[in-house]
Amino acid sequence: MATHPRRQFLRGAAGFVLALPFLESLIERSARAEPTTSPKRFVAMATKHGGVWGSHMFPNDASLTEEAAYRGRNVRRGDLVPALEGGTASLSSVLTAASSKLTPKIASKLNVLRGLDITFEIGHNGGGHLGNFAANDGGHDADKVQSSPMPTIDQVMAWSPSFYPNLDIILVRTMAIGTGVYSMLGEYGISWGWSSPQTKSGSIDALAVEHDSQNLFKKIFVPAEEEAPKRPLIVDRVMEDYKRLRNANTRLSKADRQRLDDHFDRLHELQRKLNVHVSCGDVSRPATGSMDVVDGNSSYLVDPSANAEYWSLFNDVIVAAFVCDTSRIATLEVIEQFSPFAGDWHNDIAHMADLPAQQETLRAAHQRFFENVFLDLVTKLDAVEEADGSTLLDSTLVHWNQESGAVTHFSMSQPIVTAGSAGGFFRTGSYLDYRDLNLPYDLSENPAEPDYAGLPYNQWFANVLQGMGVPPAEYQSDPDGGYGVKFVGEWMKDIYPSAVLQNMNELLPYLKA
Repeated sequence: MATHPRRQFLRGAAGFVLALPFLESLIERSARAEPTTSPKRFVAMATKHGGVWGSHMFPNDASLTEEAAYRGRNVRRGDLVPALEGGTASLSSVLTAASSKLTPKIASKLNVLRGLDITFEIGHNGGGHLGNFAANDGGHDADKVQSSPMPTIDQVMAWSPSFYPNLDIILVRTMAIGTGVYSMLGEYGISWGWSSPQTKSGSIDALAVEHDSQNLFKKIFVPAEEEAPKRPLIVDRVMEDYKRLRNANTRLSKADRQRLDDHFDRLHELQRKLNVHVSCGDVSRPATGSMDVVDGNSSYLVDPSANAEYWSLFNDVIVAAFVCDTSRIATLEVIEQFSPFAGDWHNDIAHMADLPAQQETLRAAHQRFFENVFLDLVTKLDAVEEADGSTLLDSTLVHWNQESGAVTHFSMSQPIVTAGSAGGFFRTGSYLDYRDLNLPYDLSENPAEPDYAGLPYNQWFANVLQGMGVPPAEYQSDPDGGYGVKFVGEWMKDIYPSAVLQNMNELLPYLKA
C-alpha cells in the first residue's frame, strides 16, 4: 500500500506501527500541497454506576477564580493546575496520576465539567451516556421517556455528511467496543442507532460491541493483498428495482417497507466498505489481543491491572485507526470495576456510597480508570504529531462520563472529563461549574455535601455535536434546541425554571475557544 500522504510509519517490535510527523521540508517545493485541516475525531468512554462524592471527583472550589452571570445564576471557571507531591500529580483525589502522565501540558488539554444534569431520575441506563435517555430500566419518571428513543450522538456523527464528508477511506464509521466478560447493562448499551441509518428511520437499536482488539484491528485495516479492484455497487444496479418495489407496490405494508429499507442499508454499507482502499503504510496485526488478557484469567474481574491492560490494547487500535483515518469515532462501554472487591458491587458498594469505606472503594476504582485507561489513551493521542504541528489529541474530543452523579441512579452533576479541543473548537484547561448555588436539591446521601441544580445535559450534547462540526439542522428535533428528549421529572420542576430549558444549542459559558 502507498504511504499515507501526511504520515510516515515504522514497524514496531510487537508488530504495531509508530506514526511519525510529516516532514514537509524533505519534499520538493514544487510537490508540496496546501496544508490540510485535520479531521475531527470523537471517543466516548462510559463507566457504570458513579456515586463518587463531589469532594473526591472535582477540583477544589478555591480554584474557581472567574464568574459570569448566565440564565439566572453565576457560573464559575478556574484553571486546571495539577498539584505535585513526590511523583504524583492531582487535580482531585480521583483525577490523580503519576506526574509523568498528568503533566501540565496534558492538564492544559483537559476540561472538567460539573453541574450538567439529566433532569429526571433515569435509573440504570446505557444510552443516557450519549443522549438516548430512553435506554433505561424504568421506574419513577424514567419510564415516561422510554417511548421516545433517539440515536446517541456518536451515531448522529457517524451518519452525518458534515462529520464524514468523504467516506473513501473510512472502513468503520464507529468502533463500538465493550467488555469481554459480561455486561450488567444488558441491552442498555451506550451506542444506539437507527435500523435504517441511511434514511434515519426504523427502530432505535443498540450497536453490537467488539470484545477482541485483534478482531477490531482486522476490521480497521485491510492488508494490500486482500484489496480487490473497485467495482460498481450492486445496490446501484438494483436501485430502480428497489425504488419501484418500495414506493409503487401498494401491497407492501409499512413494516415490510421498513424491513426493505433496513436490508438495503446494510447491503449498501457492506459494499461501500468493499470499495474502500486504505493508504496507511505496511501495518501489521498486533501480537497481543484483549481476549488474551481475559481468557484463562479467572480473577480478571477483580484484577485492576488486567482491566487496564484489556482497555489499553483497545486504545492502541483506536490511535492506529485515527492515524490511518479508517475510522474517526470510538465508544467504550466499560463494565469492569477496576477494584479487587469481589462481592456485590451494585448493592454493597454503589448503593452504600454514603459510607466512608465504600466511598473509598469507589474513589480508588475511578482513580485507577482515570490514570490507566483515560490518560493512557490521551497520552497516546498526544504523542502523534500532525502535519501542522498539532497532535492527534488536538483534533479529538475524548469524553468520559459515568452512569450517575454522586447519588446512584441520579444523574445530577454527572461528572464529565474531556480531553482535546476538537480541532480548536473548545477552550481547554478549565474546571467549569454550572450549578446554581441558590437552588439546592435534597438528594445527597452525604449530608456534608449538599448539591445544587445545574443545566440540562441536552445542552452539553448539542455543544459536542457542534464541536464535531454537525450543525443543528442535522440533529435538532426540539424547537428549544439541545439533544435528547427534554423532560423534567414532576418533583424537579421547581429547580429547572424555563430559562434553563430554552436556546439549548447555545454554547455553554467559557467553553468556546
